[in-house]
Amino acid sequence: MTFAERHTAMVPWGSLVLASGTVCAHTLEQCLRCRKQCSELFDFSGDALLHGKFWVLISCSFFHGTHSHLLREVFLLLLVGVPAEEELGTLVFVAAYLLSGAFGAVFSWLTLRRTLRNSPDYAAMPRHHVDAVADLSNSRGASSCVYGAAVLAILVAGDRGLEDCFGASSAVTNSLLLAARVLPEVFSPRSSRIREYPFAAAFLVALLVSAAYRSPVSISVAQAVSFWLAVHCLLRLFPAIISLHPEREYAAVDYAGHVYGALYAGLCGACHLLLNRRACPSAQAWVALVVLTLSTLPREALLYRSD
Repeated sequence: MTFAERHTAMVPWGSLVLASGTVCAHTLEQCLRCRKQCSELFDFSGDALLHGKFWVLISCSFFHGTHSHLLREVFLLLLVGVPAEEELGTLVFVAAYLLSGAFGAVFSWLTLRRTLRNSPDYAAMPRHHVDAVADLSNSRGASSCVYGAAVLAILVAGDRGLEDCFGASSAVTNSLLLAARVLPEVFSPRSSRIREYPFAAAFLVALLVSAAYRSPVSISVAQAVSFWLAVHCLLRLFPAIISLHPEREYAAVDYAGHVYGALYAGLCGACHLLLNRRACPSAQAWVALVVLTLSTLPREALLYRSD
């Protein structure tokens, strides 16, 4: 099947529907100003699961706390979802995506319960109180799903070029990749430094996008994911790049759901490679997986220190 025939026959409806559903859910929540009601109905928590609200396993992945978080997740979903869906098929990809989120939410909750029970800060508390704290700690956002989709894309389509996946020139895909990675940080509520120097920030963003458009380099899916998550690691290591108050935004961030979602998707991707007798991932795919792993580590681990 030629490139033109492939893109005519295969439309990434799954990725488009998931991204559209996420944007619509966030928009309705903001317009109706019903954050509390949506959180009680659709966010995942152990308490909701124990009371039979099984739909929260899926619904929690369609709601986000901030506009910047929504933009980051939707852009990354499209970046990794399109190539993964083209290789796996729509039904398999959508199922793996949603199950990655459910898997990440459940095991993140179980990890939190275990952490609370073993923490010296909670040693004096009654056990039922510790369990209640864990059960009522909610989770929202598609991070577990998107990290799972990223692992799938790296394993099954890591060597494919972005221009082949999206049917555009390398100049267009490179500039869109950079813009998609930078724009969510501009809209982020923690970007106080950008708001302090808006004209300088706008000039820098325009310069970077222009340079990416003029670049003759062709980027693969694995390299694009590596770039995306390397920027994430950079901002976690040096949050003062964009924020005047970094300590408020990067304290006690829980990445357990990301890890479990990625592990589940990695198992699915490995099974796909074995069943279809595909070659092992290339070196650039392994590099992307290493960067993805680093992006889930605590900031103290990235700085090689323990407090």
